[in-house]
Formats: sequence, C-alpha cells, structure tokens
Amino acid sequence: MITKYLAILRMKYVEMFAYQLSTMVWMFGTMVQPLITMMVWMNIYPDQGESFVLYFVALIMVERLTSAWDVWEMDRQIREGTFSYQIVRPFHPIHWAIAENIVYKGLFLVVLVPCWIILALFIPSLRLHLSVTGWGLFLAALLLGAVIRFAMSFLFGILCFWMNKVTAIYAMFETVSLFLSGQIAPFSLLPPVVKQISTFFPYRYMIGFPLEILTGTANSHTLMIGFIGSFIWAVVLIVIISLLWNAGLKKNQAVGG
Repeated sequence: MITKYLAILRMKYVEMFAYQLSTMVWMFGTMVQPLITMMVWMNIYPDQGESFVLYFVALIMVERLTSAWDVWEMDRQIREGTFSYQIVRPFHPIHWAIAENIVYKGLFLVVLVPCWIILALFIPSLRLHLSVTGWGLFLAALLLGAVIRFAMSFLFGILCFWMNKVTAIYAMFETVSLFLSGQIAPFSLLPPVVKQISTFFPYRYMIGFPLEILTGTANSHTLMIGFIGSFIWAVVLIVIISLLWNAGLKKNQAVGG
C-alpha cells in the first residue's frame, strides 16, 4: 500500500507541475472571496479589525487545506466515459483522488506558511499563541474536516452514476456551506438559532470548527461537540460512500470515452 501510494503521489506531483499556471491561478483565486468578506466586516465593525484579519487569513488556510474538488472531476469523467479507465485499475479510484488532494495541499502549505510568517512580522494579530495541546487539537480537527469535505465531494461524484450534472446540486451545497461553515462570518456574529442548527450539519465541522480552535475561540463545550460531530459525520459519510460505490458500479454504462 505504501509503495503504491508513493508511486501515485509522484505521478500527481508531476501532473500538477505540468499545469503550473492553472494551479497557481486556482490557488490564489480562492483567496479573493475571504479577503473581500474581511474588508466588508472590517467596515461594519472597525474596532474589531485585528480579529477579522486573524479570522479570515486563518479561513484561507483552513479552507484550502480541507478543500475537495473530486465531484467536478468525476462528473466530467463519468459523463464522458473516461472514468472506466479508473475502474479497471487494480487500485480503487478513491486512492488516486486522495493522493491528488495530499499533493495539492502540500504545495499550498509550502506557499502559504511562509506568507503567514512574513505577515505575522508586521501584523501582531497573526502571531498565534496555541499550546502544544492546542496545535494537536487543531490538527486533529483539520484532518477530520478534510476527511468530511473530501467524503462529501466524492459522495456527490458517485451520484453521477445516476444523475447528469451533479455539480449543479453540489454548487447549492457549497452555497449553504458559505453560511453554516463560517466562511461568510465568524460564528460569534451569527444568530444563536443558526449556530444551533450548524451543529447538526457537516458544514461547521469542515471549516468552522478547526477555525475556532486556531483562532482560540473554542471552549471545552465547543471542543466536545466539535469532535463528536466531526467523528460521527466522517464515519457516516465513509459508510455511505462504500454502499453507493458498489451500487454505482452496477449502474455504470461506460458511455463515451
């Protein structure tokens, strides 16, 4: 398994650097929305400017490290019939998607972490003061968030065996996620009823929960609810993917290609 993963990681690394410009455009293009939202909130609450800078810069980091795009790839490949090549390989297609995610996020870390360090020299609010335990909790929440978001994207991708243009439905999912995952505003600014609703859906655990830990706003109750919710959603989605994958292969007609 390790040898196979190393081979796939090398392939995805070469593939990503074959399209350097598109990779960089996509990487930095995703930063525009959080920065615009930050400026809006800073104009509304000018006295909280430093906290907004920390929150939305952290949002860029967390959002990219949990990002998933597999539904777009699977929608195109299944519709065109080229996904058949993935199915007949001896390694489950999900491992190729996981490897691609790992390579992309590794590249993002190499780019963004130095940028954060440089900015922190001039912006005091970006100097994090997490303990070793805090960093451990953040990394655990970040990993669970990445698993949930990846599983959700792959799950929608599997639905392409039955439906055309699942990406349109997934776009609606992402729109709701903007409000319930903490991308539009910190949870502290949301109405109490919205915060309560968010605990029952996966959106908060994908982005918002790791953000709360990184920015130091998570209390013991938030940590308990967050890790319980994250773990439950991760397990549920993995089980659903396993069931739908087997059913989807029976439905696959391999049209096109």
